[in-house]
Amino acid sequence: MPTIKAIAQETMPEDPHPRRGPGVRSRRRERTGRAMGRSRCRRRDALALIGACAICLLSIGAITAIPVLSYSLMLGAWGLDAAAVMALLAVVAGYRALRRRREPGARIRVATAGLVCLALAITGWMGAAQIRFAHAQGVDLSVLGLTGIGQWGRGPDAAPVVLTDAASRQTLRAGIWYPRGKAPGEGGEKAPIVVLLHGGGWRTGDRDNPMTRIQADWLADQGYVAIALEYPLSLRDTPTWELAQSRLVCSLAWVGAHAGEHGGDPGRLAVVGDSSGGHLALETAYRQALGGLDPSGPDAPTDADGETLPACQGNVPTIRAVATTYPITDPAVFHDNPDPILSGPVASRARLYVGGSPAQYPERYASIDPARKAAAAGAAAPPVLIVHGEGDHVVPVSGTRDLDAVLEAAGARHETIIVPYADHVFDLNGGSVASQIWRAKTLQLLRGAGLGA
Repeated sequence: MPTIKAIAQETMPEDPHPRRGPGVRSRRRERTGRAMGRSRCRRRDALALIGACAICLLSIGAITAIPVLSYSLMLGAWGLDAAAVMALLAVVAGYRALRRRREPGARIRVATAGLVCLALAITGWMGAAQIRFAHAQGVDLSVLGLTGIGQWGRGPDAAPVVLTDAASRQTLRAGIWYPRGKAPGEGGEKAPIVVLLHGGGWRTGDRDNPMTRIQADWLADQGYVAIALEYPLSLRDTPTWELAQSRLVCSLAWVGAHAGEHGGDPGRLAVVGDSSGGHLALETAYRQALGGLDPSGPDAPTDADGETLPACQGNVPTIRAVATTYPITDPAVFHDNPDPILSGPVASRARLYVGGSPAQYPERYASIDPARKAAAAGAAAPPVLIVHGEGDHVVPVSGTRDLDAVLEAAGARHETIIVPYADHVFDLNGGSVASQIWRAKTLQLLRGAGLGA
């Protein structure tokens, strides 16, 4: 006979919620984990696709004028490091696409790999075009330099005060780089001098500007005493279109008087400059060729007693050569920059420097136009090198082309090089293709002018 316990078990209803064992919970957690993993993978794939799109668009913008995207060459040219990074991304994207080709989202991964490869192809094509251009100029490129490694430059070895200018309320210093391994005052022949003038739209910058520091350090490595001079920067209540030039003349006289203390020979001096510094370099050289540099003239700074400051009481050394990068060759063209984004800031800097627009002060803009003086100086002016990026968004390259035509017609000694796929501040990477072209051509210029180190 069945026992009471057996009868109870047969008549007891089945539990609708049986006790869940550890195996059930484990499987549920596993399913949840897989779902979350797939979700994370989808998000990663989407982000990778967005990043690939951005990289590809920036690459296209480097070779085609696309609003906003065409600024991708700004802040230094694309180097081998950028190409290497893109090659690595292409390898990673291609590996993921092949390895997970049978999983969901395969099309997104293939598209990502394709876009990165396209960006790499565009960058490689652009780099190859620049390298071919450099070789056509007779320039042998340093592969290590193209990476940008070791191209940031050291700071100056000395920074003496040149003059304190009451009119602009600024203290002007000189940054001095000594030839590598040679202390000032050591015996032997004095080294030739290269004076550097920084850029910044006449509004910002100093002796330690990145591009100035990079090139000054490089020049010191070549055996030159590199001296970066400051000039009065424009203020909102003080346009410095006259002060900058007159104070720069005083600073050059200071170099002539004190260069020997730093191991330099003021009889062998050249001037280089970038952007607004390039403008001042051209202006100063052509003014000197026309006999217009008098450091103690009526515009010279004076002390409280009305006496000319000591820095302005010497003679300005003869400028033997001028080498510039993306110089402002025509301030009016600079003011009228048509760029849809940078036109406002650029015009603002020009107005601050001159005191207004070309329409308001045409005579002021004409008085600081290097082309007018170059045409008058002709062959009497020192040889000039201009290296400008074809895609410069800040300083229109049309001004440089116009100046080149003036120099050609005047019979002035000059060389103008327009580098393809290069923008403003292409020498922020001192080893970029455009910068290496400038360096090689500058050494040729200096040696040809009797300034070999």
